[in-house]
Amino acid sequence: MLQAHFFALLLAAVAPAVLADGPPESMGEKFSGLNVLDANGGLQSLTPAPYTISQWPWGTVPKLCYDTSVNNKYCNPYDLEVYDVRYSDCPIPTTVCRCKNSPMAIDTIAQRVGQLPVKARQYNGYVSSFAGDMCSAYSDSFNNYFFGDCGNSESVFFHELSHNLDRHVAGASINDWYSLSQDWKDTVAKDTCVADHYSKASWLEAYAQVGVMAGYDATVQSIYTQNVGCMINQVKKVVGQLNSVWRKQPGQMCDRYWIKDTTVCMGPDAEASGHCQASHAAVAAESGGVNPVLPDGQQKKHDALVKELQRHAEVAAGISPGKPAADRKTKGSKKGTKFRV
Repeated sequence: MLQAHFFALLLAAVAPAVLADGPPESMGEKFSGLNVLDANGGLQSLTPAPYTISQWPWGTVPKLCYDTSVNNKYCNPYDLEVYDVRYSDCPIPTTVCRCKNSPMAIDTIAQRVGQLPVKARQYNGYVSSFAGDMCSAYSDSFNNYFFGDCGNSESVFFHELSHNLDRHVAGASINDWYSLSQDWKDTVAKDTCVADHYSKASWLEAYAQVGVMAGYDATVQSIYTQNVGCMINQVKKVVGQLNSVWRKQPGQMCDRYWIKDTTVCMGPDAEASGHCQASHAAVAAESGGVNPVLPDGQQKKHDALVKELQRHAEVAAGISPGKPAADRKTKGSKKGTKFRV
């Protein structure tokens, strides 16, 4: 609990009004952390979809990965490794951008992502992995970004994907995060507890934590065996919204995906050595392709909120302008409380 309260104080120090607003501190807490749903045959033990991994030739990277790495000093662009992970349940590969000093091996990332049910997984675009002192992550509602070693915490992968589902499945009718709606706030207010202390960080985090519980309900066993009566309204709401994408069915295949980004050269050294010939524009949409853009009226609000989520993840991972992830020399990762945004 001491660590949980530390991160609550951290949030209070850096969160803007939109994120500082969340469930009241007076509410009870069902769990001390959702890592309890990983253990004892839980989320961590789910069988991943079979997959193959192919690494891109050195020299070109997706523009999103390049911009994220360079603009935030997460990774020297020449140190980026790009992989296409092809799962047996989806012909469109999941593209992973991994900095070579990330403590998570590509096979670990592929397994953790492959444990996510395909109907939910198809709402994630790129997966990025960077160095960090502790497991920390954030979502921009299209793509998921991880710092440190999250390899032993499948619940973190479910949590980040829940942010994507919050916007594009639960919130599809209002074209915004459902968790920012009055309906979600009213639903939480009907209960006497939230999932854990971290759920009080913001309405988005409260939703994503219940999203993990809904994923557990659909893939492991009924979440109602965990005596969730104190938050029954939240559980029923999110299970009702996400059960169709979390629940695995025989023969399921992906039926939509985010259109891939433009490919760019790593830099002048790669270009000079003739390794940038494969640079190309964004891949045209095939059947099921969806452009990962928002209406003009939504984009500015979305970007500002994601920037704050990103900064929280950096602080939790021990990353700062003076200690950028790109400068980490070792692949080790300190153990500590996991912080996901």
